[in-house]
Amino acid sequence: MKALDTSVKTTGQAQQIAADGYQAVGVYLRSDRCTAAMLAELHSAGIKIWSIYEKGFPIRDAYFTAAQGTKDGTAAAAFATSVGQPKGSQIYATVDYDPSLAAVNGGITAYMKAFQAAIKPAGYVSSVYASGRACRILIAAGLAKTGWLTQSTGFAEYKTFKPQAGIVQLPVITSNWDGDEIPNPAVVGLW
Repeated sequence: MKALDTSVKTTGQAQQIAADGYQAVGVYLRSDRCTAAMLAELHSAGIKIWSIYEKGFPIRDAYFTAAQGTKDGTAAAAFATSVGQPKGSQIYATVDYDPSLAAVNGGITAYMKAFQAAIKPAGYVSSVYASGRACRILIAAGLAKTGWLTQSTGFAEYKTFKPQAGIVQLPVITSNWDGDEIPNPAVVGLW
């Protein structure tokens, strides 16, 4: 499935996105990047959505603590509920760098446990955007349902995880949009 993820609102662009062949859009669960009206417009154009939560700078080890996971998960669940995201769908937390094995097994695992615990009472399921190694470990630990593989082909285990990735990020389309491929739409929590 041809898809894109965007760090900006797509208001007024849904019909063009659909005409360009995109069937799904990844949106950030933040008021400065997403509104209920924008989501309704995407749905009206026949476009499916997957949800992403990223606020701050999840680009270094120091970001990933249990306290931050609770804070992010709580904010993600509240916003998802406010825009009508259905229960049982996924929210992708982001690990936007190439962490070491120790970091994945340490702070990132603590963060994802807390993130998962914060979104679960609202009925949401945790997934992760990360390197192949981080995706593999977090899925195996039951902390992510599926993995969205970063476009950074040099990150750890990119090639080995790619066949199992629910979503594979592709090169940049515009300064605000990245391309994505969704090999098996049934597993990625589209709504």
